Amino acid sequence: MKTISLLFLIVFVVVVASSSSSSSSGCPCDSSYLCEPLQIAPRQEFLGFSLNSTQYQNYYWNQLTTLAIFYDTIEDELLCIAHENDVRLVWGTTFPVENLGNSSYIDEWIQEQIEKVQSTFTDGLNFDVESPITDPTIAQQYTELVSATNKAFKAINPFYQITIDVAWSPSCIDKRCYDYAGLAEASDFLIAMDYDERSQVFGEKVCTAGANSSPSNALAGINNYTDLGISTNQLVMGLPWYGYIYKSCLNGDEAGLETVVCEIESVPFRGANCSDAAGSEYDYSYLVELLQDQTINSSAVQWNTEWQSPYFNYIDPVTGNVNQVWFDNPQSLTIKVQLAQKLNLRGVAVWNIDFLDFSDQYNSRPMWDALTSFFPQPASSEQSLN
Repeated sequence: MKTISLLFLIVFVVVVASSSSSSSSGCPCDSSYLCEPLQIAPRQEFLGFSLNSTQYQNYYWNQLTTLAIFYDTIEDELLCIAHENDVRLVWGTTFPVENLGNSSYIDEWIQEQIEKVQSTFTDGLNFDVESPITDPTIAQQYTELVSATNKAFKAINPFYQITIDVAWSPSCIDKRCYDYAGLAEASDFLIAMDYDERSQVFGEKVCTAGANSSPSNALAGINNYTDLGISTNQLVMGLPWYGYIYKSCLNGDEAGLETVVCEIESVPFRGANCSDAAGSEYDYSYLVELLQDQTINSSAVQWNTEWQSPYFNYIDPVTGNVNQVWFDNPQSLTIKVQLAQKLNLRGVAVWNIDFLDFSDQYNSRPMWDALTSFFPQPASSEQSLN
């Protein structure tokens, strides 16, 4: 009896200590359980990348699963709202590739990441390393970094989440010749960034503007990943809520509002003579405003059947030249989300979740609905500008 009583006392003390640990260490939420890492088994994902710490109150929290944070400090309320809605908060992180293979630096870095996650009551890391790596030895060292990080986190809590952002295809895009199969095995899942697909354009005698995110490229990239033995359940399709403006089509006198092919300046990038670096990124809300501006002479939104993407032209009010805009709208996003469903991917993600004007529900909600259409439940909304 004394032994049983002692065991009960030990268990009681452990439970009480565990439940009060968050409160004693500064949990900002009313309920201390909201400061515990979410204990949720693998599930379908809608991951949002966030660059703006002030937008979170506008999110549809009942549809998100993970929020990857790319700023320095999170609001207390953000943590509480996220965990109350079973949404993981993970820190976006990078790593200096010149220190891959430096074991003492890596050990210290991993410990810093653990302390950051524990001190903020968050749920893990999202690796966003986009540096060129062409040496297989260094690529293997990156895999080893991720593996060591994941093992260290899982040893503390098996529900911590470690994910990796990867190019839209594993085919050495932007000279990122990583060990993708190893990275998939070393992490919880990969987010294939199915955007910036024209960062390197080969084979064009004349550089031209084009779609930022085409379904055909997304499909080819996913097939390339699965050819490496990576399960579709380890792949999330990342999609854009932004587009590119290519200024001053170089078609000479032939350039106009009805221009289909916009010739652009040659801006080399990592071995390619043509790239989207000739253009500039603009968020979806800005492009909507541009289309609605009655003072700007613009074409109607056109549809490219090859790339299944919208675009339009407008006369630059400053230069008088023709600019061409390639972007994504609910129609083009839905096509890719349906592809993700058909391929049985783990889920969808968006770069980035703060690129909408949430005060403009007419145009912002259909963009959100396009992503959440990945899930079984239907989403109703009004038709957006397209």
